[in-house]
Amino acid sequence: MGPEDLQGHWHRAWFKAPGVCDHETAVHWMQAGRIYADIRIPSGRPDVRGARALSDLSDAALLRLLTAEGFAGTITVEDDICTWAREINWHGTPETVDRGHMAFEGAGRLIETGVDADYAELWHRRADKRARAMHLTAETFDAYLVTIGKSFVFGVATPGVAGSASMIASLQAGQRSRALHEHFAHVFAFARWLGGRAMVDLCTNPLIEGQAILTCRAQDDLVWHAVDFLGRSRDVPLTDRTRAQHDAA
Repeated sequence: MGPEDLQGHWHRAWFKAPGVCDHETAVHWMQAGRIYADIRIPSGRPDVRGARALSDLSDAALLRLLTAEGFAGTITVEDDICTWAREINWHGTPETVDRGHMAFEGAGRLIETGVDADYAELWHRRADKRARAMHLTAETFDAYLVTIGKSFVFGVATPGVAGSASMIASLQAGQRSRALHEHFAHVFAFARWLGGRAMVDLCTNPLIEGQAILTCRAQDDLVWHAVDFLGRSRDVPLTDRTRAQHDAA
């Protein structure tokens, strides 16, 4: 097995670990070449109707939103073991390596079992249409965009930042630190192209679901419509590092 066998849009059917059986978290993993992007949104998110910004939400609601995950980067596959390098991670630099043993069970069914942790996941290939990946940059951010057909997973975050555990502990104690604002400056979204605009279906910031997160002004000329913790929006041009690296070669 190699990266070419994992191409496409994968949707998770279930996750099982000691004491855990999760059939409800919405998980989308998209793979194009060696580049991947992954978003995981648990069920039972808080009702955010009426909120103008994330800062309007209660601490309890924010803590629930922080159970989501998103990460992106590149994979390596050796002896049927896939290693996901989390070049960007919504919860900051991970403490452990993400590795899983991959085994196909019939067409479009993939079982992943943990190498360094006790878990199993069943994945269904939703689509293996034309796949494309882009590694982008803007200001202090790195971004990954993996598109399968018209759907895509987009993630943008600052590489190498500290993990979120301390920030979450502060919020649990009723303290909103600056790190909370910085955390929600990062975003992961599952979205689809409608012409030159990308509309969000699922996002780590639920307040921007149903809105445009990207605009394509010309061939590969992308603008990210960023929204911060206080609800302020701005347009951020993205630079395609994938193309720049290709041109340099």
